[in-house]
Amino acid sequence: MRLAAAHLKPGGALVVLSPAHAWLYSEFDASIGHFRRYTKATLAALTLPSLKLEKLIYLDSAGLLAVLGNRLVLRSKLPSKNQVLFWDNWLVPCSRWLDPLLGYTVGKTVVGVWRKI
Repeated sequence: MRLAAAHLKPGGALVVLSPAHAWLYSEFDASIGHFRRYTKATLAALTLPSLKLEKLIYLDSAGLLAVLGNRLVLRSKLPSKNQVLFWDNWLVPCSRWLDPLLGYTVGKTVVGVWRKI
């Protein structure tokens, strides 16, 4: 956060997209380079004095179920081509519809937007 914020001009935005919910962490996360998962609270805690937190939401509510299924049942380290296609063709469109209905309170991804003061 410090390094990214140092490159912002006043009024510039920093957008962080992170995997959400530590309880979802699996071998899949490790295999693709994730070190941890965040919640809104843990991501907000990274706010620097030079930044103002503007938005904090969850995304991909439908994908949350797929990640949970992989963690508990499939235990796959990497997705298959068919799983990626299912995600892209079905889960992402469902999430685009569901996320606003759920008020962006549920999802496998947490997004934070900060503005440089």
